[in-house]
Amino acid sequence: MKRFPALTSVGASLLIALASPVLPTQAQTSAYQVVDRNRATTNTVQVQVAPGRATSISFSQTDETITYILLADASRLVYSTDAELETRRAKTVFLRVIEPLHFPGATTTPVTNLMVQTVDARGQNRLYTFDVVHNSNPRYVGVQILPALAHSQTSSVGNPNLMPDSIQTGLNIAIMRGYTAIDDPVVAKVRQLLELMWTENMTVSEAAYSVGIPLAVLEELERLSQTRQLSSFL
Repeated sequence: MKRFPALTSVGASLLIALASPVLPTQAQTSAYQVVDRNRATTNTVQVQVAPGRATSISFSQTDETITYILLADASRLVYSTDAELETRRAKTVFLRVIEPLHFPGATTTPVTNLMVQTVDARGQNRLYTFDVVHNSNPRYVGVQILPALAHSQTSSVGNPNLMPDSIQTGLNIAIMRGYTAIDDPVVAKVRQLLELMWTENMTVSEAAYSVGIPLAVLEELERLSQTRQLSSFL
């Protein structure tokens, strides 16, 4: 089998990307599940709540304010906002679990939904739907809606090869060839990113933003995956 200089350059590029200054995983990992506004208005977003903890749904990074909230099943959950809805200044909803209540004639469900209507600076209304899931160990403290997450990452998002399987393959190669240690914080971030893409149906840009990993690292892993496919035919 021939060896190509490209393998050396890819490995060097990956080492540079992995060796760039990175904060510890826990410190840099976002505490919020970040969701692009376009996806949030066309898909149901899951939000996890736990007893004794507050969970937030924030529109603070957008130009939207909250105008209306509907909680389908209020028997185990209460909500509040950071400002009265009438003021048109509310930008965050806070959810808290309560002891189960019994309302005559009301129905209950293990997974209820929360609907939030907003209005932006141009007067455009948007409706968001969230599935509220009770979890004793939630992954995030809340959900943060971002206006246009992918704008600064168009080239990477448009790369059809930047998929979970190729990223996973590239990571395996990087570890096997010694380009990075298995206990490197960046490896943990890549694995967390893959879990988000597989289980939360996040786009690569959303997952990368959420775990705090540069897209350049993922592109290098994808290139490693491609070189493996190329060498298998030679």
